[in-house]
Amino acid sequence: MFKSVLIIFLFPIVGLVTFSYFNSPDNMQTTDQFADQIKNTLSINGVEIKIEIADESNEQSRGLSGREYLAPDGGMLFVFPERTIPGFWMKEMNFSLDFIWIDESGKIVEITKNVSPATYPKTFLPPSPIKYVLEVNAGWADGNNIKVGDKLKRP
Repeated sequence: MFKSVLIIFLFPIVGLVTFSYFNSPDNMQTTDQFADQIKNTLSINGVEIKIEIADESNEQSRGLSGREYLAPDGGMLFVFPERTIPGFWMKEMNFSLDFIWIDESGKIVEITKNVSPATYPKTFLPPSPIKYVLEVNAGWADGNNIKVGDKLKRP
């Protein structure tokens, strides 16, 4: 009888302690500040944008190439494992883009505007090492008054 009562009460307690340990912030691995927190939406100056996250090398190589369009409130956030100076080009693109270069704190350090597919094979680079690149439709940055110094935020 005592063993049955002990098992009935002990199992849930052990399970709760184990669950709490593995799900505590100190024991969870976070790969990236924005990719883990934002999920599918981010905000700049109160303007929300629905994003796809490209944090794997095969996703980053493909990017938005071959697509017919990008939703007006859509974008692709490239997340790099560490600060880097990546080159972007417009290979197999069907529409123009703005490249928004973002540092590790989420601050916009540069915006390359209205990049046309006709610029291929030219490569576009940020002015300094960055952690993120947000690709949006050409004109999106100007149309939403997004500028250097603005910061990404969770809505």
